[in-house]
Amino acid sequence: MLPLATARLRGGDWRELCADDLAALFAIDVVEFLPTGFHGLDTAEQQQDFLGALSQQADVLALFDVSGQGVGLVILSHANPNSPERHLGYLLAQRVWGQGLATEVIAALQAQFRETNVTLCGGVMQGNTASARLLERAGFHGAEFDGEAIYRWAGSGQ
Repeated sequence: MLPLATARLRGGDWRELCADDLAALFAIDVVEFLPTGFHGLDTAEQQQDFLGALSQQADVLALFDVSGQGVGLVILSHANPNSPERHLGYLLAQRVWGQGLATEVIAALQAQFRETNVTLCGGVMQGNTASARLLERAGFHGAEFDGEAIYRWAGSGQ
């Protein structure tokens, strides 16, 4: 599991998320700009099954606040097995939006991969201006591709 910690968050096993945490993370407003696989998962069992399947092809990391409550997910997958490119996905429970936690998470990931050959790559759907601004402020460079913007950041600073 990828080690990740910030001043206010710690990464952990997604299986530690309780039903209330999962419900907050799969709320309609939270998954609005995520791929369709995240939509319509109404029960904890469906959400756990989805994350279990996803974790077979990606690193899925739960984010917990200082009280131990689950407040987010980070998903890192490989573009292909031999590529240094990692596809980045993240989501936060609506109750913690606007508190700078996503900025902390992205900065922690960048610190982890700085001076490596890893390139973080995140797709941002049209209309998700908050994520686009976040990635741009963090030094990601975007390009339009098939209805979404693809943002990249290279660990080597290239």
